[in-house]
Amino acid sequence: MLVKDQADPTQNGIYTVSEGEWFRAADARTARTLQKGTTVHTQIGSVNAGRVFEFSADEPAVGSDAVTIAPFVPPDISAVVGAVESLRDATQLLKDATEASAGQAAASAASSLANAGQTSADVAFTAANLASAQAARDASLYGKGIFPTMAAAIGFGVNGFSALVGGAGGTDGTFDLAFTGGAGSRAAGRFVVAGGAVTMILITAPGSYTMAPSFSFAASAGLAGASATPVLARNVEVGEYFWTEVSNGIMGMYTVAAGPIAVDTGVRASAAEVVTLIGSRTVGPVPITGSAGGTAVTNASVYYWPGSLSVVDEFLSSLELGFGAVAGTIHIVIAQVEGDGTLTLVSEQTIPVVAGPSSVDSGLSILKPAGSVMGLQRTGAGTWYYTAGAIPNGESKWFTATVPTSHTTKTVDFVNGPQWKATFTGRSAQRRVQPTTPQTIWLTSSALSRWSAGRTWSTPARIPR
Repeated sequence: MLVKDQADPTQNGIYTVSEGEWFRAADARTARTLQKGTTVHTQIGSVNAGRVFEFSADEPAVGSDAVTIAPFVPPDISAVVGAVESLRDATQLLKDATEASAGQAAASAASSLANAGQTSADVAFTAANLASAQAARDASLYGKGIFPTMAAAIGFGVNGFSALVGGAGGTDGTFDLAFTGGAGSRAAGRFVVAGGAVTMILITAPGSYTMAPSFSFAASAGLAGASATPVLARNVEVGEYFWTEVSNGIMGMYTVAAGPIAVDTGVRASAAEVVTLIGSRTVGPVPITGSAGGTAVTNASVYYWPGSLSVVDEFLSSLELGFGAVAGTIHIVIAQVEGDGTLTLVSEQTIPVVAGPSSVDSGLSILKPAGSVMGLQRTGAGTWYYTAGAIPNGESKWFTATVPTSHTTKTVDFVNGPQWKATFTGRSAQRRVQPTTPQTIWLTSSALSRWSAGRTWSTPARIPR
């Protein structure tokens, strides 16, 4: 009987079996007979019949050394087994690697899915930014007398407001004005909140509308009860000029005739040349009638036209006044519009004024920096007039009782506009930021305007990015 799997391996070996005690076989009880390499063939057995086993201990001391017995494999078969085992091991490694790759692939797929989601979000965010930039660019072009189509030029835009209710509780500062509803797009503007209430609205680009939108003052946190009514007017009035692209990179100048219809003047220029050509604007749309239909300004207040506010450095080149029959003087005051809506003196100058209801002083060169407004004060001889009643187009005027000092509060109203018009010539300048609050972003750029009946006019140029 072959005994090969005893718990005590010293008991392994070949035994003579009899009832009672077993004895080691006579030919398998010495170190030589159990020597390494000795084989034994089993004839019967429920598991190992017909198999060959091999002793593998080297000269074991019978009874004290472990006797190890293992299945015998011929050398040629061993090589095959080794190859099969190597193949098995390689297969297992491949299986492990495949499972790891599958796990990595799953993780990569999940990561790719997440990246795809992020990419989709990035694309949407980029598209929103591009749309916002496009809208800002289009709005700025509308404000410069440059229109994508003739229909937009001779159509209506937001050119003013009426019925301003300042509200209360708002965060002070200068904010972007939002336009909601209506039928159209591309209007842009700013508004100033001082003392918690809206004190000024500036339309920087009229856009193109067939139905007026509504103003939203949500940019000033906490502001409640503020409202104003947008006023539509034709973007380019009869007799005025505008530019539109007629071919790639080439602009054509058109005039608006009775109808109104757009009439091609035949003038062509590159976009760069248009920027060079257009460089001045006229503000102050109150009729110049002098004493005829006017009332004399009897106080010494400084009167400002909000439309003189600009995002570029400009020079006052000429001034037209509704003046009396006697020559006199007028005081010009340039004041910075601070972030809280107050005014601070920048410069002041007194100039002579000739007599007459439409006296024009030309050849002036008085700097009005970006973010500032121009005001006039009655001084010395002569009589200056205002037009009683609502200021045209729902616009407003500002005034201070005296020349402003640091952060002087202004008063805003919508009636009795002083009769004056100023022509400003723009120039390129470095970016300028008002130093008073981080909310103020009046920046400079090249001024662009639309031409009108022998003089020029424009709304403020775009805020450069």
